[in-house]
Amino acid sequence: MIDGSLATLHERKSSGDKGTRKRVDPSVALDVCAPNDAVVGRFHTGRRTDNRPESLPNWRVSSTTPETAAAVFQLLGGTQADDWAQGVVTGSPAVRIVLDGADSVATEMRLWGPKGLVHHCDGALFLSPTEVRGAPCGCPSSSEERAALAKMLKAPQPETTVTFRLAGHYGLGRFEFSSPSRILADETSEIRAQLAGIVGEALCELALELVTVTVAGGVEVSFRKPTLKVIGPWS
Repeated sequence: MIDGSLATLHERKSSGDKGTRKRVDPSVALDVCAPNDAVVGRFHTGRRTDNRPESLPNWRVSSTTPETAAAVFQLLGGTQADDWAQGVVTGSPAVRIVLDGADSVATEMRLWGPKGLVHHCDGALFLSPTEVRGAPCGCPSSSEERAALAKMLKAPQPETTVTFRLAGHYGLGRFEFSSPSRILADETSEIRAQLAGIVGEALCELALELVTVTVAGGVEVSFRKPTLKVIGPWS
């Protein structure tokens, strides 16, 4: 790990000079702005350690440039990965974000088979292939039914994608967060309805919430679920 107090990120030159690194001055990190609406980074709930998945208590942000990673570090704290492409393991379980309407949140359902994609919908209507797009997909309306069928590989699995800007650095560019959480997928319709009722962009909070449940045998199991809360208009 790089000393966070230095806010230094490293970049290997493509020429192969392994002794040359690029230093990003932390004093100007927050002045970085994206030239367009391209996605400049992605939020993650975990990482791989020793080739095994690891859940994290705070957001991890991967980025496309060391400058973006440095700016995220300045905003959210945490520690920086030695490989800047891995970005920052932040010190924040919650972050204020700006969403541009209901289309910023989308859930798609996919079922894969041996020959590829078998079923692709939004829970109510087909999204592909083109010849059936917009037609009823036949998925159960009940979340419990969907989950039960999915366990038997007879129903598609959800993936919810949120596209947003950081409220603390709007000009930095767009970020994405994608999650297979069925809980978040079930909340998408309500979130989109709230966003549709706001004129212009909306201020929201994207957070990791610790949840503890009791399973068979009285054993307590804890996990962190992603949550998205609509706060109000962004001004």
